[in-house]
Amino acid sequence: MPSVEFNDVIDSDADHAWNVLKKFGEISKWHSDIAESRIDNELPDGMVGCVRKLILGDGGIIVERLLATDDVRRSLTYRFEEAPLPLDNYTLTVAVTPLTRERGSFIRWSATFDLREPDPEGKYEKLMQGLIIGGSDSLQAYLRQSR
Repeated sequence: MPSVEFNDVIDSDADHAWNVLKKFGEISKWHSDIAESRIDNELPDGMVGCVRKLILGDGGIIVERLLATDDVRRSLTYRFEEAPLPLDNYTLTVAVTPLTRERGSFIRWSATFDLREPDPEGKYEKLMQGLIIGGSDSLQAYLRQSR
């Protein structure tokens, strides 16, 4: 099972970053690759089991289900229900931890998935890594603007 991890220091208070991240249905406010997002089932935004529908800039659609959220640890986990990619069981956890010595926070993105076809060159791992880094960079830019 391939996995992708990305860790970064962000120039934001951990609580502020968490308050943005935990609004599961509002990812399009800060993620540059997502043109539109909304909660697409009867559950309220942020409740485990809620489903968000994402419309990408290229028109592609991704459907994701929130699996876990933890306000104390400032973490959430979700999985792809539908995606225009040849992979299954994509699950991602993101967690924000305050730095203790300086201003800012540590953010950790960790994803696992199964491939439907062999990928000896690791192109799908690189693609998913790029998407995670792009999302982290977009979040960082949004947090700077929304202080």
